[in-house]
Amino acid sequence: MATPRARHHRAPTRRQRPALYLGVTAAGAVLAHVLVGAAPAAPVEATEPVSVAAELGLTAQTTPDMSQLADLAASRSSREDQQAAAASVQAAADQAALDQQAAEAAAAEAAAAEAAAAEAAAASAAESSAAVSASTAAVAGTARITNSAGPVSSRVQAAADAVVSNVPGADSITLGGTRPSAADPDGHPSGNALDYMVLTDEALGDAIVQYHRDHWSELGVEYLIWEQRMLSSPNGSWVTMEDRGGTTANHYDHVHVNYR
Repeated sequence: MATPRARHHRAPTRRQRPALYLGVTAAGAVLAHVLVGAAPAAPVEATEPVSVAAELGLTAQTTPDMSQLADLAASRSSREDQQAAAASVQAAADQAALDQQAAEAAAAEAAAAEAAAAEAAAASAAESSAAVSASTAAVAGTARITNSAGPVSSRVQAAADAVVSNVPGADSITLGGTRPSAADPDGHPSGNALDYMVLTDEALGDAIVQYHRDHWSELGVEYLIWEQRMLSSPNGSWVTMEDRGGTTANHYDHVHVNYR
């Protein structure tokens, strides 16, 4: 029978130690993670609102100091008064700004109206000047004023020239000018009136009257007398005159024109 061999235990070699160290390190890391993760979170303290009583240091067991309450009420009242005063000042400032804007708008409107009026006046003056120029251009001849005791005004001469140039037949009639015996001192005696002697040609008299009505301002007409009637404006109505007792005295044979 063979004798069994005794077993020999070999000491671990140095190559096995790094594995051992690595295992210990891993176990320590796991344990640290468990300990840190398990730590409870620090509680968060809740902030409670501070009441007026706490602000004044009052509790359920203390008696309130009325002077403190009065001071607090007075402080609040003062703030409200200040706010009301500030609001009033702001409202007044706003109203002043609105008033200023309204005044500026009114001034601008007035200036625009004044400018428009000036423009209209200038246009009217230009139109009048153009009308006078047109009338002057239409004058083709010079009226011969006879039976006159003196010269007539230049404006009367210009009006007579326009009539005889634009009313057919008027250039062949007699025109009476200055006459000191006339009743109206501002008419014939002053050289400001003419008598267009149409005699029995009533149609010619009507045509001379119509021409004066159509060019009243341009010719400077003051009034007309024709067939015992007087006309004082181009669009007015004839006014019957008293009977002076004759054809010439009642202006049935001539048109009398007073110029300004």
